[in-house]
Amino acid sequence: MDFRFSGKEAFEGEGLSLYSEIVNKKPLPLPWLMVEYQLSANLIFSGDSGFEVGETMKTGLFSVLMYRRVRRKLPFTCGKRGFYRLRRIRLSGSNLLHTQTYHKYMQCLSDLTVFPRLLTDYEEFPLIINNLDAMLLVRSLINPDPFTFRGLREYTPTDPLRNINFKATAIAQQLMVNIHAPTSSKQLEIILNLEHGDGCSDELFEQSIRLAATVANHYISEDVLVGFYTNGRDVLTGENARIPGGTESAQLYAIYQTLGRLGLAYKPGHISGYLDTLTDTRSVYVVISAYRGEDFVTAIGEMEARGLSVSAVRP
Repeated sequence: MDFRFSGKEAFEGEGLSLYSEIVNKKPLPLPWLMVEYQLSANLIFSGDSGFEVGETMKTGLFSVLMYRRVRRKLPFTCGKRGFYRLRRIRLSGSNLLHTQTYHKYMQCLSDLTVFPRLLTDYEEFPLIINNLDAMLLVRSLINPDPFTFRGLREYTPTDPLRNINFKATAIAQQLMVNIHAPTSSKQLEIILNLEHGDGCSDELFEQSIRLAATVANHYISEDVLVGFYTNGRDVLTGENARIPGGTESAQLYAIYQTLGRLGLAYKPGHISGYLDTLTDTRSVYVVISAYRGEDFVTAIGEMEARGLSVSAVRP
């Protein structure tokens, strides 16, 4: 017997299938075989899937002849972001005369992570991006990249001595310094706050998670160094997630995985404690938060007072 999802990952709203395979290796048929397993109602199966759907229990009926294999493909839609597991399956059957019923439990190992939907139609998104683009540009001009050479010019008293190009100085018979281009590796850290407070709801948290995924997708595609932190907890580890900055597709995948496995049932800690530890003036911080308590507002103000570039966004 084999029960598994057709994929390990999908985005919210996408379709997948549940594959089932039952093999009868006996010389007698199985006139009926009831298969029961628990699966979240957030995975929405079509009405003609061939089994009954309860709140969490799915039931399917099979009839398998001797030495035969029965396969089924049950399409479903990933209705909500989350981490889903298919583990224990209960089999019920009878003998040919239907005089006795047998039950057996089997283990199945199949996991599915549903990533948050990207907000391609979010009206406020262009304004958020324009604001972050301006902040990233300012930071890149303030922090030039010493490894990006753009040209030479004459020395001025305000130039640091480390920028002097001695070879060019010898040729020109006057002090020449290197010109560095603004840094090409702009740095953005996405901070997702799932702290509870007045006016916060699960739907607002879900929208915050979608917005974090959308911002990460946009800037990683623009070769910006993107890091991620959240005080929400992973349903597998029970820990907060901290992903160092990166620009590769693997970085985006790691952020998607983390967002997909966030459990809203956990009560997160105050985000202000983490904000107070931030000191990197090269990064731009975007804090996505439905919570707007006094401690949060104070922490954002203190970040600005420390010379940090920060944008607080409410979904």
